[in-house]
Amino acid sequence: MARSKHGTPVRGMDSVAHSSVRDQRFGRMFRNLPAAAFTEDAITDLAKTMFQGEFAEKIEEGKPVDVALNEREPEDENPAIPAGFTYFGQFLDHDITFDPVSSLDRFNDPDALQDFRTPRLDLDSVYGSGPADQPFLYEDDELHLLLGEDKDFDGTRKNRPDLPRNSAPIRRALLGDKRNDENVIVSQLHATFLRFHNKVVDTLRSRDFELCQQTVRWHYQWIVLHDFLPRIIGRETYERVIVGRGEKPNIRFYNPQGRYAFIPVEFSVAAYRYGHSMVRPSYSLNRIVTKPRPVEQPFNGKTATFNRIPIFSLLEGEPLANLNGFRELPGFWPIDWAFFFDGIAPDGEPPAGAVLPQPSYKLDTTLVDPLTSLPDHRHEPIKIRRALAALNLLRGWRLGLPSGQAVARHMEMEALSDEQLFDSEDADRKRARAALLTNHPGIFKGNAPLWFYILREAEIFGNSQHLGPVGGTIVAEVLAGLIREDRHSFLAQWPKWRPTLPGAEPGHFTMADLINFTNGSGAV
Repeated sequence: MARSKHGTPVRGMDSVAHSSVRDQRFGRMFRNLPAAAFTEDAITDLAKTMFQGEFAEKIEEGKPVDVALNEREPEDENPAIPAGFTYFGQFLDHDITFDPVSSLDRFNDPDALQDFRTPRLDLDSVYGSGPADQPFLYEDDELHLLLGEDKDFDGTRKNRPDLPRNSAPIRRALLGDKRNDENVIVSQLHATFLRFHNKVVDTLRSRDFELCQQTVRWHYQWIVLHDFLPRIIGRETYERVIVGRGEKPNIRFYNPQGRYAFIPVEFSVAAYRYGHSMVRPSYSLNRIVTKPRPVEQPFNGKTATFNRIPIFSLLEGEPLANLNGFRELPGFWPIDWAFFFDGIAPDGEPPAGAVLPQPSYKLDTTLVDPLTSLPDHRHEPIKIRRALAALNLLRGWRLGLPSGQAVARHMEMEALSDEQLFDSEDADRKRARAALLTNHPGIFKGNAPLWFYILREAEIFGNSQHLGPVGGTIVAEVLAGLIREDRHSFLAQWPKWRPTLPGAEPGHFTMADLINFTNGSGAV
């Protein structure tokens, strides 16, 4: 029986073979693997080796954290994945998972946790519970989704609206999931899906809401399977799991028992958190909003030396100083998606020498420094718990995840050695990890946290451009499995279905196709 460090049983770990069978539940993918044992000190010390710089120093002391839009950053950037897929991944996560109740201070039973989203790729974050139940999300015709105010750009580009918002002093967005307003990028992506639905309604010229909704959902599911996944998991894992056009995905380890699908914690708390390493410290939104005024640049005490906007800042009174959400979209801030996805023509002449789309950051065991001081955790008295790396590792430990090595062996894959896992090409990080192993003897011997293991595996097997075999298989099987288990999905209803909306390639549909179709522009 698995036990905590105090010797008390971890609730639920003696019966982990019983996966959740009720809708909207979390559960386990590897039911018979034991929980990896750590101490909190060891976990948090490992987290401290995962920052780009010294812990929280840059964001708290006001130092610069990025370079100009037209400068390449080969040490940090991943040219294989455009930056937009970082936030498409976040949008997808908000569609299938929401856990507001598990604790970092006690062990949690995944089978007892409720998922406050449906475990289906059904865009419930967009549609809510439908026009009959949540009419405030819809126009009076109960067909079109409500949009917010259009934002000026440069006179040649219109129809780039904000999210619909209430009339309170702090104008809160009217959404199926409030998290889709937590930063400007995911907020604008949500608005794009609102517009995509409305364009489908207008194109089909149908009064049948369910038909329009199905068309949107099926094209979205296709994008996940055939545009998003091959970029994230790599071609080899994609061809092994998805198989051809995905009519019958090869799923070995994600097997829901009973009537309903569930979200495995190995996915939600470890494998799918790969995206945190892809986050850039700052982004450019369009060709107009590229260079903030120096007063708006909290990471540089003199003059702004780069033309991107930081994801976070400490200047709470300066609304244009960061990409924080939960507020009305500033004027001139609608996103030109050519800055985030390939296959899209920019709205105008981009800045001289600009690299478009902006690449994501590498899939590796480091996170950018702004993620050491999350806005929602800035007043957390335990300083390390302001850092995303620590929060991820603590949550995985408290939910009793197995070690990365145990999962690899269970999948009949060769597990990474300790030397491979705790080595680093960066000399400072290599010394820090050697000190970690010395200060916590035996704790990490053959026993790496699953999230850390998956990121390190991506460095070694994916060249930091995509996930390795363990992480890629978990992500692919869960996403393909959720679509397969949903009786309303195209895999369940019509496995040989192909996209019907116009795209660059007949019978295929990508995120670029969705944006071009929504904007009324052709493929690039």
